[in-house]
Amino acid sequence: MAIYKVYMRSFAPWREFGAFTKPSTLYVPAAPTPPVYPGYPFAPTTAIRFGGAYHGDARGFSLDTTDPGVTARVNAMVEVNLTTGTAGKSKAWCDESRGPWMAIGPESRAVGKPVATFKVSKTGGTVNVIIDYGASNPLVKGAPDIDARGEFALTPTADTLTIVATVTGDQFPACEGFIEDPGGNKVFVGGFAPPNKKEILRLYGGMNKPKEIWFESEVVISVDASGRFRQLQGGGSGSNSTGPACEGLSMNVTQWNARIMGSIPMPSDAP
Repeated sequence: MAIYKVYMRSFAPWREFGAFTKPSTLYVPAAPTPPVYPGYPFAPTTAIRFGGAYHGDARGFSLDTTDPGVTARVNAMVEVNLTTGTAGKSKAWCDESRGPWMAIGPESRAVGKPVATFKVSKTGGTVNVIIDYGASNPLVKGAPDIDARGEFALTPTADTLTIVATVTGDQFPACEGFIEDPGGNKVFVGGFAPPNKKEILRLYGGMNKPKEIWFESEVVISVDASGRFRQLQGGGSGSNSTGPACEGLSMNVTQWNARIMGSIPMPSDAP
């Protein structure tokens, strides 16, 4: 009974992003307290930062799920039983956001609350998985959601697993999708990134056009008796309007991941 984990993550590739105002600093005198501190009677001050940018995730595409430094604005994961075509554990969460309250106030910290839907079904020999999620900046009331959708079709045989994946979403920030086998091995199946941080406006209203940036892939992977990934036997990938470019290939999962993750352009102004 092979259990796979399907992941989707939206992350900000930059160290900082979303600055609507220039940063400023206010120095507030602190009340003197005994014992008398060095330099008395001059009171120490506390620096309070206002405005400026939000802290990003400062990274490129990643398959790491254990390093606390590999953060994301939105995360989602669902376990899938390929034998029964049913879902196991699922969760969606946000990592901490840091930046100016309401874009102009003092720097603060908060954790977003995502809304996510997980659907797993089986049609014939194929298990279909859909992940939909959205979450907004918790430091800005009324901020638009970062949305993403992953559609995955997993078709197993005795010694192979075919994965067809389509990843779509807002044109901001970046997004990645990957699948983990029962042994903890991961295969990257799709992602995208905006040209630059100015694309943040794509989150608003009619400028949110999910199908304009997307990634589609199709891979055939040989697996062992327990369902662990062994070797890529074929497949291809494409992004935006190019569609999947099917091609013959034979490489291990590590080589495939490096090839696909390296083929997607990151923002010109990252990190």
